[in-house]
Amino acid sequence: MKRYQFRLEAVRKMRTMLEETCRNALGMLMVERQNLVELIETLQHDIQSTYTEQETSLAGGMKAGHAAFFPYAVAGKEARIKEIQTEMTALDVKIEEKKKELIQCRADLKLIENLREKDYQTWRKAYNKETDLKVEEMVQLWSENLKEQGDPS
Repeated sequence: MKRYQFRLEAVRKMRTMLEETCRNALGMLMVERQNLVELIETLQHDIQSTYTEQETSLAGGMKAGHAAFFPYAVAGKEARIKEIQTEMTALDVKIEEKKKELIQCRADLKLIENLREKDYQTWRKAYNKETDLKVEEMVQLWSENLKEQGDPS
């Protein structure tokens, strides 16, 4: 009997590729989101260091022009944090869409995998049946040969 071949193998491979592509895209979106989170943390740390620097500068004495710089620096960083949070919100929407797409890709692949498994089990039963018939036929031939050799008449 010929070896097993799934007739929808090309479809299975394509669906596997689609799932991997979707998973990679989701991973890239998650990395991008993590980078934005880290950027926000960095900006918040910069705001804290700006306040600390302002405190030390005021204690040591400074010109009024220099003192006016600090509120603008903090306001600029806070505005950037708000922009990043807006980007993160849009990115979260993309991530949710990609997750739904990944769920659909996995379901499609699972369907093909189940079809493949069912088809393989059917082929395996037929193969085992054919093999059993051949073995049985060989045993019968062997037993007939033994009878002929053992029977001197």
